[in-house]
Amino acid sequence: MNDAIPYRITVLLFEAVEELDAVGPWETLRFWQELTERDVVVRTASIDGRSVRCGLGLTFTPDGAIDDEPRPDLLIHPGGAGVEILREDQTHLSRLRSFAADGTLLASVCNGSLVFAAAGLLAGLPATSHWSEIDGFVSRHPDVDVRTGPRWVDTGQIVTSAGVAAGIDMALHLIDRLEGVDIAQKVSHVLEYPWSPEASTTVVTEK
Repeated sequence: MNDAIPYRITVLLFEAVEELDAVGPWETLRFWQELTERDVVVRTASIDGRSVRCGLGLTFTPDGAIDDEPRPDLLIHPGGAGVEILREDQTHLSRLRSFAADGTLLASVCNGSLVFAAAGLLAGLPATSHWSEIDGFVSRHPDVDVRTGPRWVDTGQIVTSAGVAAGIDMALHLIDRLEGVDIAQKVSHVLEYPWSPEASTTVVTEK
């Protein structure tokens, strides 16, 4: 990471997103922004910049739209019931492929990984999701090496996590990866969230 250039993180919001899928990584990464000496900028975005109603009823007003410039260096794609629409949305799938081609680090929480799979970004790669989605994931995407057990799976440009609170573990892992274990542990201490880089089996193929 070049310290002189802001590292831009976008947490995607959409209709029927699972609240903690989005807020867990967002708050974890925002604490990184507060605690690091690096120039880290964390924002939220919906597809069109408008407010969204989440799966359990909260309404979020994002900072902007997903296609606002500049392109994010890291995109967090949560899960939730709204994934069933997004995984069929060809414009959104094309957007994700474009982000990947431009070098954006893509990270999903819960069944957000099914959107990555629908975009063809997980073919031949290991990935994970919420335990309740595993069977459906395997049947829908036999080209993906679906893993059960890990809190997150890191394959380099794409990182997937298990469900809901596992997004916090993944966000801490990303901080560890992008800056180091000391700052990740500092963030976990502020959160009072028990975390260790060795706490879960991860799969890292390349970075």
